[in-house]
Amino acid sequence: MSAAARPPEGGAHSSLGEDAAKRQEGRAISAAARPPEGGTHSSPGEDATTRREGRPTSPYPGIRPFREDEEYLFFGRESQVDAMVDTLARGRFLAVIGSSGCGKSSLVNCGLRPALHRGLLTRAGSAWRMASCRPGGHPLRALAQALAAPGALHRNMDAGPFSLAEFIETTLAMSRRGLVEAWQQARLPEGTNLLVIVDQFEELFRYRQLGDTGPADEDPATAFVNLLLQARAEDVPIHIVLTMRSDFLGDCARFAGLPEAINGGQYLVPRMSREDRRAAIL
Repeated sequence: MSAAARPPEGGAHSSLGEDAAKRQEGRAISAAARPPEGGTHSSPGEDATTRREGRPTSPYPGIRPFREDEEYLFFGRESQVDAMVDTLARGRFLAVIGSSGCGKSSLVNCGLRPALHRGLLTRAGSAWRMASCRPGGHPLRALAQALAAPGALHRNMDAGPFSLAEFIETTLAMSRRGLVEAWQQARLPEGTNLLVIVDQFEELFRYRQLGDTGPADEDPATAFVNLLLQARAEDVPIHIVLTMRSDFLGDCARFAGLPEAINGGQYLVPRMSREDRRAAIL
């Protein structure tokens, strides 16, 4: 068997059938919970008076992405979510690529995240901690704040005279193994996975052009990318997900190792089919 065809360590190929079966079960549960055709969706925060007076709650959030707690409003992307889960299973790295406004963030928030919590990535199980950030002009700080958020890496930890975010940021900045070391310091329960989501990854390129003039091997953007790539390279239950506009794809070549990672874990968001649109609307 060639290296390209050989299943990666952990046997991801052998578990794809299990993943598919489990996803079908999850789809059936979601379908049973969905309002009947012609019915009105209601949000978790919608009070009884609003429903009683017949003022329908819009199932569309406007120009912002769907949030994970709005999964009950998110339909028509099941096949895309399945493909994303399969890609993440192969190498613990997923780059969700698409044009501006195509629904990349919503796919991750309302598709991928709930799927992982339900255990649809069978090999990894259903125990997940998740941290989501946008890199902005201070990517290490943004990642540290995401990891320090409630329910991410730590439950209770004494960081001494520093805030937890400052403690984690110091760990991240020490070496390219910083993300792995932050995960190790958290001492999560056996079988717990960490999902790191970097939304609008293209901000790295924009802010780097505007601000950083130092050596490429020392700038914060490169250090940030190296953290993600090193976590992918090691045998740890850290999974990396990026969302990025397709017009920035060529900029990834600025970072050593990033094009190879994206080539192995790319998911290009397709247009919705007529059936997908019908499922999303009805």
